Amino acid sequence: TGAPRPSAGGNVDPAGMWEAQLGAGIGQVHIRERDFVFRAGENPKIALIRAGVVRLFIESPLGRQLTIQYARVGDLIGIATYLAGSDDWHAEAITDVDVTLLTIDDLNRAAAQNPELPLRIAEHMARWTTEAMRRLADEAGQPMRARVARHLREASLRGPDGRLSAHINQQRLANAVGTVREVVSRELKQLRTIAVIDATSGSVTVLDEVRLACVAAGRSSGP
Repeated sequence: TGAPRPSAGGNVDPAGMWEAQLGAGIGQVHIRERDFVFRAGENPKIALIRAGVVRLFIESPLGRQLTIQYARVGDLIGIATYLAGSDDWHAEAITDVDVTLLTIDDLNRAAAQNPELPLRIAEHMARWTTEAMRRLADEAGQPMRARVARHLREASLRGPDGRLSAHINQQRLANAVGTVREVVSRELKQLRTIAVIDATSGSVTVLDEVRLACVAAGRSSGP
């Protein structure tokens, strides 16, 4: 678990498949890295991720963040929080993100034309929620290095050179992990020392995906 999911499998376009059934929504929006799709205290927006990575998290009264899940291309976010009437969630753009915004009326109109759509949305949300709960359970007992490695993998996208990169600085990574910047700095230094990653002031490039996966799983750094 925790491996970055591809934006598409083969020639399949997951976002396009949803749009074919949901319609065009109320518009496509480009959200810059570090901005928010929605914040706690606001009405959550229903959004289909078309490009990029979004981190969903809640914040404790003391300001500590708990990452629930990372959303990628083809994920629908905001439905559960909207239907529950919750405004506790943040949805932060880890990279530049393109989304299609939808309303409940959009979903109702689409469901009227496709009676199987509500079940398909429910199955998608159930899988997504199950992955999130499994991820939280797996991470709870892991050492800090494994947690940092896991978040790096989940926040990464594959670049033109074929390598995974996470465009995230140490403070934002610390927020995602739920720790302080000094701890993340120490763990990144160790991963860099064993040639698993290369890090700059605002980006981390994965040099060895196999070894990073081993660290993220709580095993040794691999061969």
